[in-house]
Formats: sequence, structure tokens, C-alpha cells
Amino acid sequence: MTSTTRSSAPYTAEPGQHILLVARAGSDANSLDALQQLRDSLRSQVGTAGKVDFEQIDRIEDGSAAVASSKYDRVIASPVGPHAVEHSSKVLANLLLALKPSGTLEICELVVDGTPRSDALPVTRSQDELVQQLKFAGFVDAQVIRSETVSESALRELATESWKLSDAVSIISESSVGVQSAWVTANKPAYNVGAAAALSFGKKNRNKQGGSADDADKPKKAWMLNVESDDDDDDAEIEDQDDLLEEEDFARPDASTLARPDGVPAKRRACKNCTCGLADGLEPDENNACKPKEKVKKPTRPVDLVNVKSSCGNCSLGDAFRCSSCPYLGMPSFKPGEKVTLGGSMLSDDFMP
Repeated sequence: MTSTTRSSAPYTAEPGQHILLVARAGSDANSLDALQQLRDSLRSQVGTAGKVDFEQIDRIEDGSAAVASSKYDRVIASPVGPHAVEHSSKVLANLLLALKPSGTLEICELVVDGTPRSDALPVTRSQDELVQQLKFAGFVDAQVIRSETVSESALRELATESWKLSDAVSIISESSVGVQSAWVTANKPAYNVGAAAALSFGKKNRNKQGGSADDADKPKKAWMLNVESDDDDDDAEIEDQDDLLEEEDFARPDASTLARPDGVPAKRRACKNCTCGLADGLEPDENNACKPKEKVKKPTRPVDLVNVKSSCGNCSLGDAFRCSSCPYLGMPSFKPGEKVTLGGSMLSDDFMP
């Protein structure tokens, strides 16, 4: 593979920075050596106060690696070739989470400068689409700082070793677009996701209008009348509503004016079982007037006070324990099964003079 895909941007760091390197650790020894050299170079630049960590893109993609939130000043993604990784929206969202507010992301990715003819070519995004994807992920100030064209021989090696394409030669030759390595930088906003800030609204200085200092601490009224007056709103005069009425408005209406005009019959209301058509909005048929529904009285059965069966079991205890429909109401208490009789003569007075 040519040096175009092996080369990396001259990354520099400041003392005390926390940097996260993100790449796909493959079996290519040259790529691993270049990545290790870059990590050692950045460690020497940040010093003992800084830190340089490494994480694989595949582990971030499948969720097996949890990226710390707001920990790093810079994130460098795919710094060394081959840049055969298309960073998904999930990876970009995790990289945004790992950055501190106003942190910087530096990412390198293969892009195309047109529409490829072959669908088998994994490179599908252009430079503008990569920048747009970063903006969708939440980054700001995304811009392409430089790009390099990948040679056809390097593309064949990428298609064979990294993309594992069966017919790499024909796919590369049929593609009518150029493939480039684009280095893009983007920043995280100056706040974290979900951050909250209090909005300060200046208090009205009542002292300038002649009010006291205590008036500034009083709660403002929720509703105020828009009265054009030079005085304070509390002292503004409101027009009396009685002054808006005339003398005839106070006069009580005459009963004759409320009566129904002569010749206008009273409006009838349809009964529940209407048969004359009034309920359907028709003129009522006098010959087919509604007849009141007769209530059918159920025949009453004589009460057998001897063989009656109590449902509550309290009939023999007296009126204090009987139900409202008990047939023994008004009778004295008795033993269950005993015939109820009234003692004495009903024709003589209970009290003798």
C-alpha cells in the first residue's frame, strides 16, 4: 500500500491535555506500529499532567466499551491508515459525549468526489456529507482541513485486505469516482448535553419612579390593566360600569311584554312513548294522540305468617331487627315456628279508669 493511506496528519498536543485515540486495531503490523508511535509522541507532549487513552471503534460500535462523559480535551479518530472505517452516527454520538465542552474532534475518513457506479464500493460519503453527518451528531464548526487522493493500487489493496471484496480489480476499475482521505475537525458546543442554566431577568427599579426600596421586593401582579395614566397603576381610576347604562336599562320589564303573543299556541313537548309524531319533528296527529302507559299492578299474595321463611333470620326478634318489607312489622317478638297471636280482648280498653 502506498504511503498515502499510511500517512497521518502531524498531530501535536499541549501539556496537560487529555486525549483519546480511536482506531480499528487490525492485524496489519505497520498500522499498529504507526499507531503506537503516535501515542508515544502525544504522551511525551502532554507530559505527566496529561493523559492519552486508546479505544477501538468496534468496541464503541457494539456497546462493549463505555466512554467516559466529558473527560477529554481532544478526540482523534482513525489517525493512521488505512482509513477504511466509516464512522456511524452511534460512534460520533459517543465521541461527542466523551469530549469536554468546547473540545475538539479530529477525524479522518475515506470520501468520494462523485457517485460511484458499483454498489460494492464501501466508500459512499462525500466531504460535504461527512461534514453534515458531524453536524447531525451535535458537533459545530465542522470543516475539512485537508485531503489526499488515494491511488488505484492502494484502493486495490484496501479492497482485498480490509474490505475483503472477491473481485477487487474489476470493482475498482469500474468505479468512475476518485477516493480521497479527508481530515475533518469539529468542536463540541460550550455546554454538555442536558445542561441547564438559570435565566436572569432584571428587576424593575421602582426607586427611579419615586417608589420606595421595599416596593421592589413586592411580587408583581399577574394581570394589569393598560390604563394610560401618569400616576401609579394602583391609583389609576377605572370607569364606573353603572355610568355606561341608560335609564331604560334600569326599568323592570312589564309582565305583558313577557307573555306569549295572541294566537301562538304553547309549544308541546313530546312524551316518552310518543306515537303522534311530535318526537320526530312532525305535526302532531290529534286522531292518534299519545295514550298514557298504564301501569300493571302485580297481584298481591296473602302472607302466610306461619310458614313464611325469613331471609335475614331476624323476623322473630322484634321490629328493631326487622327489614322494611318484613310481614311481621307491628307484631311482638316470638319464637321461631310459634304461631303469632295477640293476647287479650281487642274490644276492651287496655287501661281502666
